[in-house]
Amino acid sequence: MLIISLSLFASLFYVLATGHVLSRLFHKEGPNQKLTIVLSTLAILSHMLLLVNSVFTSEGQDLSTVNVALLTCWVIVVSVTAVSLKLPATLLLPVVYGFAAILLTSSLFIPHHIVMQTINVDLGLVVHISLSLLAYCVLIIATLYAVQFFYIDNRLKHKDLAIMHSHLPPLMQVERQLYQLLTIGTALLTLALLSGFVFLDGMFAKEFIHKTVLSLAAWVVFAGVTFGHHQFGWRGKAVVFSIMVASGLVTLAYFGSRFIQEVILGKF
Repeated sequence: MLIISLSLFASLFYVLATGHVLSRLFHKEGPNQKLTIVLSTLAILSHMLLLVNSVFTSEGQDLSTVNVALLTCWVIVVSVTAVSLKLPATLLLPVVYGFAAILLTSSLFIPHHIVMQTINVDLGLVVHISLSLLAYCVLIIATLYAVQFFYIDNRLKHKDLAIMHSHLPPLMQVERQLYQLLTIGTALLTLALLSGFVFLDGMFAKEFIHKTVLSLAAWVVFAGVTFGHHQFGWRGKAVVFSIMVASGLVTLAYFGSRFIQEVILGKF
C-alpha cells in the first residue's frame, strides 16, 4: 500500500509540474521557478522514498528492471532539475517530468518479478555499474538537448514568431550544452566499457554478448558524432538523428533483455 501511495503521490506532483511548465512554455517570462521547484521537489522526494522502500526490502535488494528504470529516471530528473536552476531548460522539464509520471504509474501495472540479490562489495563491479549509470544518464540528457535543439531550430527556420518571444533558451546555447554533455557522456561510456573489460569476466559470453555488442555500437556512434563535431563541425538533423539512434541502442543494451526476461517472459 505504501508503494502504491508513494507512486501516485510522486506521479501527481510530476503531472502538476509538467502542466505548469507547459502552460507557460511560450510565455516571455516562462514558468514560475519557485512553483516549479516546489512541485518537482515534492515529486522527487516521493520518488526517492519509493525507491528506498522498493529496492531495500527485509529479504534483500530488489534490483528488478522496473526498479533500475525508476532509479535511472530519478537521477535524470534530479540532474535536469538542478541544471534548470542556472540554465534555461524549459523544454526539457515537461519531458522528464511527464516521462517520470508515466513510468511511475506504469510500474504499478507491470509485474514486479522481484530479483533478490545479496550485493557483494566488489570494487571493480561497483566502478563499472557506477560509470555505466552515469554515462547512460548523461547521454540521455544529451539526447534531450539534441531534441530540444532540433525543435528550436525547426521553429526558427519556419519563422515562428512565438518562439522568438518565448522563454526557450537561445539555439547556440543549447547546441553548446548539447556537445558538452555528449563529450562527457561519451567519455564516461568509454570508461564504463573499459572497466567492464578489465574487471568483469565474460563480456562476450553468450548471455552478455548482446549487451556488449549494442553498447559498443552505441559508443561508435556517440564517439563518431563527438569527434566529427569537434574536428569537422558536424551538426544538424543528421547528428540529432544519430544521437537518438545511439541512445536507443544503449537503452536496449541496458534494459532490453532484462525487460523481456522479467516482464514479458516472467523469468527472474
